[in-house]
Amino acid sequence: MYLAFGAAYLWWRTFNTVNTDAPYLSIPLLAADYLGFVFFILFALNLWSRVRRYAPPPPADRPVDVFIPTYNEPLSILKPTVLAALSMRYPHRTYVLDDGRRDEVRRFCAEVGAEYLTRPDNRGAKAGNVNAALPQTSGEFIAIFDADHAPFEEFLTELLGYFDDPEVALVQSPQAYYNLDSFQHGRGKRLEGKPWHEQSIFYDMIMPGKDRMNAAFWCGSSAILRRSALEEVGGVNTLTVTEDMHTAMLIHAAGWKSVYHDRELAAGIAPDDLEPFLVQRLRWAQGAMELLRKDNPLMRRGLSWRQRVAYFTSVAYVIEYIPKAIYLSMPPLVLITGVLPMTNMGWNFVFRFVPYYLLGVLATRWLTGGTNPYLRSERFHVLKVEIMLRAITLLVFPRKLKFKVTPKSAGEGESRVAVLRHLRMQIVVGGLCAAAAVWGFFSWLAGASWALSGVSLFVTIGWATFNAGIVGLLMRSVLQRHHRRQVYRFPVRVPVTISLGRRKRHAETIDLSTTGLGWRSPTWYSPGTRIQVELNSPSRVPIRAPATITMCISETPGFRIGAEFADLPPEDERQLVLLLYQGLAPETVHTHARPERAGPVAA
Repeated sequence: MYLAFGAAYLWWRTFNTVNTDAPYLSIPLLAADYLGFVFFILFALNLWSRVRRYAPPPPADRPVDVFIPTYNEPLSILKPTVLAALSMRYPHRTYVLDDGRRDEVRRFCAEVGAEYLTRPDNRGAKAGNVNAALPQTSGEFIAIFDADHAPFEEFLTELLGYFDDPEVALVQSPQAYYNLDSFQHGRGKRLEGKPWHEQSIFYDMIMPGKDRMNAAFWCGSSAILRRSALEEVGGVNTLTVTEDMHTAMLIHAAGWKSVYHDRELAAGIAPDDLEPFLVQRLRWAQGAMELLRKDNPLMRRGLSWRQRVAYFTSVAYVIEYIPKAIYLSMPPLVLITGVLPMTNMGWNFVFRFVPYYLLGVLATRWLTGGTNPYLRSERFHVLKVEIMLRAITLLVFPRKLKFKVTPKSAGEGESRVAVLRHLRMQIVVGGLCAAAAVWGFFSWLAGASWALSGVSLFVTIGWATFNAGIVGLLMRSVLQRHHRRQVYRFPVRVPVTISLGRRKRHAETIDLSTTGLGWRSPTWYSPGTRIQVELNSPSRVPIRAPATITMCISETPGFRIGAEFADLPPEDERQLVLLLYQGLAPETVHTHARPERAGPVAA
């Protein structure tokens, strides 16, 4: 229905509404309508049906290497990933690839049994780091995790079985995030029991759709690659900063298959605040434009037509922000100049546009299974408009890009006012929309002699008001303060025993991390007090850790207490990591089972 209404609407727009007296407004707006319609068709092709898979049993005695590339991530972030990787079921060797060449990382690897690799330079960033490790290792399969992505214990046993098919070169699982108060998470928003975040639509819907077309690609982490396939294409590609997707495209073009296993098997850190979120999304967008310019998927030999469409959609999505920018800026231009971009913006326009627009919203919701809530997605679209336009300039003005690592830990953060500097463009446009709506209304009351009147005037005022409202919602979400701890605390309830001298009290944690905990107590503890904490571990051996009280806040009833661990013994630290990242993290990201039979299912 949407496609039928859309085709009729565009025909009408093309031949009945273009204002030839104002081509500087009418042509961009018409082009935006066409681009939006074309991108919806590409979107629908990716999502029309999806594959859900059931993991085969793992093969026996196949050599596996685990790579953990790192550059400048704090040891507090890296430790859980390394310890969790070492504890995965199935024999394997774990390598830490340290481009930071840090002595403390080398010492840590020696203490816990991980193998440490480095190189004399950082050429090629993460891709170069992995490539440098290839000749120093020999495993038939390579599992790769970002420094902040701690795998669950069943990661290898659940994914290796797919490689019984000798044509499978890549198995990718979703990237899930345990810091549920990150910038990209919806506060309190859940989907089928799972926490919603800005990438839910990609990992829950788009990737299973690409799997149907044998075009599910490597996302950089939480994946296993067949070494022979990776070596066949010359290692990880360094031509663009989206080395993962580009490498996967070359693997597909060489005739290999990929698999997307739609079950969370590792958990990492989502960008905590606005700035790291924008740094990461800008790198992705710039890499997509680099790939489109240097190795256009539509022209890549070896890909099937479905794979060409799938990869083209994955890089050309950035261009979709051109119509979004036009729709955002058009209302104030129309209201301020008094010039209409269409010659027919009366009731005829309303009766044609409203069904087309609403059907688009409903069709998108149906295709995405509700993973793309309308207002929330519009807010993120407006947020990313400026960085997407910057990325698009690479198509016209190519330049050398430097790989920028996404900041993984929270600092003190910017002030609430300073953080808005990242939204200068959106605030200006939103302010113009609001001012133009007020200007248009009062000009109408004053009887201004311009082209806008009646329905066309109030349609434009409503459009401007809507845009201003979306910008307002965006500003509110940006100004909400997120957690500021260097290490995220899981909001979990775990039985704990607090000892102060001979006095023991049993309680339940409010939150817990590898560096501290919080709980409620009927009694007061003075900040600075040294205590002993005892928790149950996965091995049923109690975790005993000295701690220092850092906070005591009066509540009704009792007190909220915060404490930080002091000199945590190595074995207790390991058990605490496994408790958090292999015991509690799967529950946090809602690991779920999938249907037992693989195959396409209706969206």
